[in-house]
Amino acid sequence: MLHQTDLRDVTFADLQALKDNQVPESHTLDFKRDFPTERDARVSLAADVVAFANTRGGDLVLGADEQGGVITQFKPISLEDKDEALRTLQSALTDLIEPKVPGVHLEAVDVPGGGYIVIVRTPPSFQTPHRVRKSGVFYTRTSTGIDPMDISSIRSAFLRGETAIENIRNFRAKRIDDLYQRPMPSPLERYATGVLHVVPMASALGGLNFDASELYAVAQVLPPPTHEAGRGARINLDGALTISATREQLFSYTQLFRNGSIESVMRIQWDESDVAWVGSMEKALLDEHHQTLKDALIKLGVDGPAVVMLSFVDIGGVPLEPKGTRAAAIAGSVATVPAYYQNLLLPELVVESFSTSTADIYGPLFDMVWNAAGRSMRPSLER
Repeated sequence: MLHQTDLRDVTFADLQALKDNQVPESHTLDFKRDFPTERDARVSLAADVVAFANTRGGDLVLGADEQGGVITQFKPISLEDKDEALRTLQSALTDLIEPKVPGVHLEAVDVPGGGYIVIVRTPPSFQTPHRVRKSGVFYTRTSTGIDPMDISSIRSAFLRGETAIENIRNFRAKRIDDLYQRPMPSPLERYATGVLHVVPMASALGGLNFDASELYAVAQVLPPPTHEAGRGARINLDGALTISATREQLFSYTQLFRNGSIESVMRIQWDESDVAWVGSMEKALLDEHHQTLKDALIKLGVDGPAVVMLSFVDIGGVPLEPKGTRAAAIAGSVATVPAYYQNLLLPELVVESFSTSTADIYGPLFDMVWNAAGRSMRPSLER
């Protein structure tokens, strides 16, 4: 697989390096000479995409002649309308594969002498197994190509997808349960707190394992959600941590896990008589923190679908707005999350590519916090 997280960063020099260094095809890399324009050729390409999705994901490089699994020469592809050609192929792959593989990305790389090399990137999928609709065949990727899956492999693929989702939910639940018990340089006081988890599919499927030093290098330039009191980074058992705190109290932190998952924690209430300032967390994400998290994953080389989970701990029974607001007067009461929702765990959100997403993805989740308090949406000042 090419090392660039964002395919838009790939240049012809990067592809030339594959040829010069005789980089072979593998579980995550394949070379094809032709760009498919006919249905049969697209069905064949769909089989390759299915095989990648059912295993570890990978890149197909179109416009590369190979022999013995290594590139012998490039055969630049002529595309009269590049964007339309890529859209047509993307649409064809969507129609030919079931269930749809989320996050497939196509990019055409300019060749200096004219034409393009097209890259088709397929992320690992948690909705496995996928199959080619026309033939009904499920495929898996090997180091030398693709093979039809047998019954045992198909059964394992179903379990793999189900297990990944279950593991993500269990991970979130345990992190929420242990929130106040973790060893931190300063105490996290027990008031309403926002918690964001970003779990890339590659992390959930067990395909990533970073060294603590790699994570620490990223954490050193990674601000936590709020950092007016300054910030610092440290290595810990889970990976690396960036934190904003004084000796007396902790304000926010971001934890980078060894499998590429991320957790950001931010206090949104400051004493028992205070409201839960839910909008302050959305503002932090809109202003800077969402981009910061994207940059962290890009630095780690992690792309593809991710599960985003937003939770609010100890928010049950806490008002979301001060007394005397116009909205409270109209509603006849202050918006308050019922005590039943002591910990408000909002539904999981699946994004096809976290590294190319915008902070707008969080809006519906913040609306749901206010829904829990009986309001139709968050106040306009928080949108």
